[in-house]
Amino acid sequence: MKKAIMCGAAGVTLLLTATPATAAPKDPLAALRAQLAAGTGVSFSFRTHGESAPLTQTGRLRFGKKGITASDITGKLDLGGDEKSADDFGGGEEPSAAVTAMGKPERTIRIGRTSYVSGGPMSAALPEGKTWFKQSPGWTSGVTALFGGFVNAADPSTLRVLLAHSKRSGSTYKGSMSVKDLLKASDWSRATLWWKLDSGVKVNWTLAVGASGLPVKLTTRLESKKVGLSRTAMEMRYTGWGAKVSIKAPAARTVTTKLDPEKSALMLPPAPKR
Repeated sequence: MKKAIMCGAAGVTLLLTATPATAAPKDPLAALRAQLAAGTGVSFSFRTHGESAPLTQTGRLRFGKKGITASDITGKLDLGGDEKSADDFGGGEEPSAAVTAMGKPERTIRIGRTSYVSGGPMSAALPEGKTWFKQSPGWTSGVTALFGGFVNAADPSTLRVLLAHSKRSGSTYKGSMSVKDLLKASDWSRATLWWKLDSGVKVNWTLAVGASGLPVKLTTRLESKKVGLSRTAMEMRYTGWGAKVSIKAPAARTVTTKLDPEKSALMLPPAPKR
């Protein structure tokens, strides 16, 4: 009997030692910083879900030693093709060329602090023979960004503040903070959020990271006591970490710095100089 008890105890010990311990996730910020090499980057896809105009984006980000040095983002709004969608943007029964162009793809290339925008609503205001609008300093996205996210976990300054305001559960980080405080800390948010939000608006997020610690999916929702913003979820997925990324400015002959304001009511304001 004593021998049987000893054998049983040995078996339990063997089972305990054979079960691998759950490995702690790698530090996401350290993992991201390890990716910061000139010429490498990551791709992302973005989609909104909810009551706002559905927006899809695809993009590539190029890194340097300190963070994102260039981006190439194409966004498209799905306005549904009905009269109400056009009227929501001031189109009425006969929408203007700018409103019609709202549903066309809009591409924004940003290199350093200089942006080039092509397509979308501003294309209606471009001079003949020009296909790109140059703005310096410029934004990371064009007019379509109004329906998209301005939180990007691939930006070191953004990821740092997200982690600082998150609680971790396994490989998932959840948190919340005011947009006002986010803008103070996030380089990407300041370069993307060209429209005004109420000072009381908060952003809630869920960030999932992979075994490497690098972001895989970021889901965000805006919350406000005045407006039902939380009904729209914004989801960004990251793929291709460490891939070589080349982003170049458009040919100079296709670029202009002037638009005709009478042809488009949807214009980008000047970007912040900071």
